[in-house]
Amino acid sequence: MDELRRLIEARMPGLPVERHDPREGLPLQVTGFGPDEVHAMLEVLLGTWVTMGKETRAFEREWADFCGTGDGVMVNSGSSANLVALAALVHTGRLQPGDEVLVPAVSWSTSLFPVAQVGLVPVLVDVDPDTLCITPSLARAAMGPRTRGVIAVHLLGQVCDVPGLQELGLVVLEDACGAHGAEWQGKRVGSMGALGTFSFFFSHHITTVEGGIVVGRDPELVDAARSLRAHGWVREMDSRAELEAAHPEIDPRFLFVSAGFNLRPTEMAAAMGRVQLKRLPAWNERRLANHRGWCELVADLPHLRAFPESPGTRHAAFAFPMMVSAEAPFERKALMAHLESRTISTRAVSGSNLARQPAAAKVPGLRVSGPLPIADAVHTRGFFVGNSHAFHEGHGALLRRALQEFL
Repeated sequence: MDELRRLIEARMPGLPVERHDPREGLPLQVTGFGPDEVHAMLEVLLGTWVTMGKETRAFEREWADFCGTGDGVMVNSGSSANLVALAALVHTGRLQPGDEVLVPAVSWSTSLFPVAQVGLVPVLVDVDPDTLCITPSLARAAMGPRTRGVIAVHLLGQVCDVPGLQELGLVVLEDACGAHGAEWQGKRVGSMGALGTFSFFFSHHITTVEGGIVVGRDPELVDAARSLRAHGWVREMDSRAELEAAHPEIDPRFLFVSAGFNLRPTEMAAAMGRVQLKRLPAWNERRLANHRGWCELVADLPHLRAFPESPGTRHAAFAFPMMVSAEAPFERKALMAHLESRTISTRAVSGSNLARQPAAAKVPGLRVSGPLPIADAVHTRGFFVGNSHAFHEGHGALLRRALQEFL
């Protein structure tokens, strides 16, 4: 294995990228894995047990410890994590089919779609102009007699007020798919709501290439998530013995107790995640330093605003969003095209106003709570550039020069 490791290292010099050269531009992300991750995955392949097993279980425990939750249930994507978490809330009776669940209008598509897919009724709600997150006051204004839950999306690493939403009596699912390590008054995101979800897509803070996880403190919810991710069977459930005893006439290897899916991860993904997790704390420090510094760099530029870290929170700095002012003598499209011409990659802010996406008409029961002026503003004037642990002051200087040049 030492010889194999040397061969891998020879093929992957300088990886993962720890310090990117701004002369190469400002991409959305850089390669965040290297020989250690590849070696860990090859060890799994050589061992031949490649579907979820001991590596998956170890990564689940390690990620839950990082978040400060009881346990974790790894799945094949952050989108699947949202689906499994919502299905677990319905399966255990925390939410009932037909209950309304509030969803911030500015979020990712699969923060919205799984709500309807498990028989709940999604209600799109506007977001706060300073955080682009749903707030307790906005949620309260959108609540109706059937409102029981809310998706607290920690958008692009900014932290949502989960305790304030809980005070409304709502079941809170934390969508922290882009907020690894963010904190609310010292508590890690994912640890405050009924359940929390994360994504390990290749462009996120850390990656398993494709992957996600559900975390939670409630053993019943976590146990339900284990069944739901894998066919609805009992094999990985803590309550397996009790359920098997209740159904002695059924072969316990094929005992199904929930209307489950097949959203299992691979052992290679979990092995990669275990290596990546060791890198996350230091990488998050660099991301946050970039975010804070870049907010200062653009603060005096006309017709443009950034979104600084909120007091009492710790931003996860997934990306660096900005907003063109309504009075600007130019359109967002022109500014983004200019940045792209200067090798600075840009994107719209997530799905922007999901109420204006054509798919919204196909979401069963979808309700829109009143006008959505901030979501509309994000839809037409919001954008972001990338952030990474490998970026630094040079990338901030590149961004400011390009913005000044255009303005």
